[in-house]
Amino acid sequence: MKDLHKNPTLYYILVPILVGIWPLLLWGMYLPGAKQTLKNDLDAARKGQGIALRILTLDPDRVDTGDANDAPGDFSYTAAIDKVAGVCGISASQYKLTTGMTVTKDRQKSQSAHLRIEQVGVAQLARFLSLMQYKWSTLQCDDVTLSKLKTETQPDVWTVEIKFNYYF
Repeated sequence: MKDLHKNPTLYYILVPILVGIWPLLLWGMYLPGAKQTLKNDLDAARKGQGIALRILTLDPDRVDTGDANDAPGDFSYTAAIDKVAGVCGISASQYKLTTGMTVTKDRQKSQSAHLRIEQVGVAQLARFLSLMQYKWSTLQCDDVTLSKLKTETQPDVWTVEIKFNYYF
């Protein structure tokens, strides 16, 4: 019994049995699982494609990545905030924008801005800030101050003061 592993007939019998069991395991256990995983992945891909098409119809400018060689001076606070505020349901009469001068420090240009939004909900504000940061990655939000308006009929109404800094 000690030298059973040294007996070559054991290997002549054991190896073909194992080689015969391997296709049965693949066919019986692994193949059905792989088919189900493939089906799940295809369903997820179809859902993702539908969501991507809806995003494309709602905001076709996301596809336009722009030219990497364009001058970075194309950014305008007025145009950016008008565009994103419109998407978020914030009317032009609800906000006031004040921009600072373009400053160069250590060969880095920057421009600051102060934005005051009247009567905005927290969800609108979160979506606004998220879209601003998503579309312009070098835009920094330095400070956000929320002031609650005292209205009993609308509990989610705020006045917001935001300080931005954009780096060119």
